[in-house]
Amino acid sequence: MSMEKLELRYRQVDSSLVKKLKQMPGGEAVGRCYQCGTCSASCVVNAMLDNFNPRRVIRMAVLGMREVLESVEPWYCAVCYMCTERCPRNVKPVSVLMAVKNLSAIEGKVPQAFRNINENIARIGRLFEIDDFTNFMREDMGLPPIEPSDEEEVAKLISGTEFERVVKGEAENE
Repeated sequence: MSMEKLELRYRQVDSSLVKKLKQMPGGEAVGRCYQCGTCSASCVVNAMLDNFNPRRVIRMAVLGMREVLESVEPWYCAVCYMCTERCPRNVKPVSVLMAVKNLSAIEGKVPQAFRNINENIARIGRLFEIDDFTNFMREDMGLPPIEPSDEEEVAKLISGTEFERVVKGEAENE
């Protein structure tokens, strides 16, 4: 979506979105952004993916465009902090994108691929299962095998956390 198209849709906004983001950890400085583009120019992911633009994500949030919460775009951030190091207004774009993702999670709008990852982390404490082939390859490289996860221990670790509530779909919609 081009910046011009974003401007044309300014009347279809939710003014509470930017207020919610400003109240979230990491979103406090979102209003300081003046769209210089330093974040996008610094972004290692943007260099590889044309459809990822941190500047656009921040602009959509500032404009109150709720579709930013349903977009997969904020989830592409590699959290490398290049944008944060270079931002002339100290907006901390990585933190703003994290706030957008957190608000998305609270509202139950996490993209399916990331829900799968969260479910794996909640169940086994890893992004994916370690299979026999993985351990065979590790052995071939002289590395020790990775032991299976203790699912009970993982359950204890996340018990009572906001992460557990998000994974179960019980997060509060503030």
